[in-house]
Amino acid sequence: MKAIDSIHIVPLTAPVSITAANNSDVVGLKEYHAAKFLVPVGTLAVDLTVTVAECSDTTPSASTAIAFRYRKSSAVGTDSMGAWAAATTSGVTLTATTDNGKMLEILVEGSELTDGYPYLRVVLTPASASACLVSVVAVLEPRYAQAVPPSAVD
Repeated sequence: MKAIDSIHIVPLTAPVSITAANNSDVVGLKEYHAAKFLVPVGTLAVDLTVTVAECSDTTPSASTAIAFRYRKSSAVGTDSMGAWAAATTSGVTLTATTDNGKMLEILVEGSELTDGYPYLRVVLTPASASACLVSVVAVLEPRYAQAVPPSAVD
């Protein structure tokens, strides 16, 4: 099995135009080393803040914003990515018009999560009630390679 065959891809937020805070579905890291979240955006009418929250369960009953690493792509049709940077619990802000057609790549290692909080979600918050076109996809690295990866959404 090739390494690329072992990753698990989970769509968490279908492409949608949001005008208020939006939580992605929750994904669990119990069976995974790490999660990369891909957040491609279309047209941003206003700035969009992206944060990551660790969660106690899939509901989630409790959640807390966490720091994470990220990088941003160049425009669609290019294959260059910016350097990895550190985000605080306040997240990263994508700028209206400047970041249209770009993608945010977020990395969270399972070892960075607080005990009792093995789940994650991405929170998307537009600066105002103007539309932002966005989606969220999780790319998970399993602890053990297998033909059918374990569920990450319980």
